[in-house]
Amino acid sequence: MPLAADRLLLNISRLVTLAPGSVMGAAGPLGVVERGALAARGGRVVWAGPEAALADAVDVASVPADGRVDAGGRAVIPGFVDAHTHFVFAGDRAEEFHLRHAGVSYEELARQGRGILSTVRATRAASAAELRGLGEARLRSFLAHGTTTVEGKTGYGLDLESEARLLDVMESLATTPGLPRVVPTFLGAHTIPPERRGSPEGRAAYVDEVCERMLPAFAGRARFCDVFCEAGAFTVEESRRILTRARELGYLLKLHASQLGPSGGTALAAELGATSADHLDYASDAELDALAAAGVTGALLPGCSFTLSIPYPPARRLYDHGLRVALATDFNPGTSYSENMQMMIALAVSAMGMTLAEALAAATLGGAHALGLVDEVGSLEPGKSCDLAILNGPDERALAYHFGVNLVAQTWVAGQRAG
Repeated sequence: MPLAADRLLLNISRLVTLAPGSVMGAAGPLGVVERGALAARGGRVVWAGPEAALADAVDVASVPADGRVDAGGRAVIPGFVDAHTHFVFAGDRAEEFHLRHAGVSYEELARQGRGILSTVRATRAASAAELRGLGEARLRSFLAHGTTTVEGKTGYGLDLESEARLLDVMESLATTPGLPRVVPTFLGAHTIPPERRGSPEGRAAYVDEVCERMLPAFAGRARFCDVFCEAGAFTVEESRRILTRARELGYLLKLHASQLGPSGGTALAAELGATSADHLDYASDAELDALAAAGVTGALLPGCSFTLSIPYPPARRLYDHGLRVALATDFNPGTSYSENMQMMIALAVSAMGMTLAEALAAATLGGAHALGLVDEVGSLEPGKSCDLAILNGPDERALAYHFGVNLVAQTWVAGQRAG
């Protein structure tokens, strides 16, 4: 019996499904269907395959005229899943960016009161309405570049009231039609707030506050708890305490790990069974093996390397150690001010030794794994949300090759054109 559908996408030159084992005609590691079509119902994919087989599989006649969309002979890919962003904040750090590239050190900028703490000051001073407006504008930019799922971290409030306001904003945006899916993460352990600095007692008191007040208050509101486990941020012992408490309260776990040096955060991510460990620039071979054995996804963030003019994270090492890899923007005002996952794919191919197939998979299905949402998003196969990007040309291989421009013509979330 033909499948019922309420939405058809027709005349696709190359349908990139990321599901070579479960879609008719899908070939190669990306599961590409030449001259493809896709059918959806209620916002979910019900069928994908060659357009020549569509009429035998789907009740095409029952789909209303306004539910039939011509892709115009263009390529279609799954919507990007950006598994690491900090998109809700106020202020910017453009002056700091240019000072850093003029030779002023990060440490000197911190002594001047710049860095994360400058964003904390601006964010604390902003109203919920201001933060919501900023967050919505950024989400629309993510969407325009083909991203349909965006993880968003708190961490620019660093007190109970301000962190709650950031979560309020994300919850409001998550229920706004026409925007990407939003996955909230609590990152109260981003850095020590200014009022707690200067003494071991103040530092310990802030870790207590995160564990005893913030985590219980936000349980059920944030899907993940993340910690910045680095020298100058939080130690392994502090990170273990925070994340263990978070896990007890039902949070899934993430870590900023081994970005600035061999911090021990990567081993901690494996020990605690985190969903993802992010950055991994200085992870050792033994730590990468431990991540792979624990099933932790390694998220690579090349935008930071581009912005900071530092070596890129070692993608090939992650693959060689058997890790599942995700790509993400790390959108934030200090070290990666970009909403464009196409740019991350270009950097991964040109500077990190990834093939296009690896980079595109990492930006979609890999991101879904890094958010624990692989049954929901990341590929175009029956049962998953109909989240996709229609490119402005006939071939997905323009990604990375034709760089510095937006190659997305339309973005769909749950079967509807968005943006």
